[in-house]
Amino acid sequence: MTYELSTYKPCCVIRNDSSQILNENVPKMKIKALEMKKVYAKIDKMETFVKMVGQNAATLEQQVIQAENDCGNLPHAIRKLLHSISVPSFLNKKGSCYNQQNSTYELPNLYRSEAYFPESSDGTYFNKPNT
Repeated sequence: MTYELSTYKPCCVIRNDSSQILNENVPKMKIKALEMKKVYAKIDKMETFVKMVGQNAATLEQQVIQAENDCGNLPHAIRKLLHSISVPSFLNKKGSCYNQQNSTYELPNLYRSEAYFPESSDGTYFNKPNT
């Protein structure tokens, strides 16, 4: 009978520990899991934002490359200087940019960072994490 009581006491301790885990730690874990889902959603939004910014940057880069090809890579002042010293033959290009100065450049529809990072009440764009 003493043996049975001695084996029963550790079983009660295990049962109490299991109850404590179920009653205290599992709800905390559920709360943390919900917080992590929010973090994952923010990460997904950030990935989407970074991808969109990358696409916009690539579009602008292509437009800059096209403009450089159309107008030449030399700034206007340098081109004028080289034309004035009678060496214009290597600078002459059909469809020169200077003939097209009247055409206006239309900026593509880009993102507005204010839409993705609204300013908070304290004047900053980012909230401090809760610790």
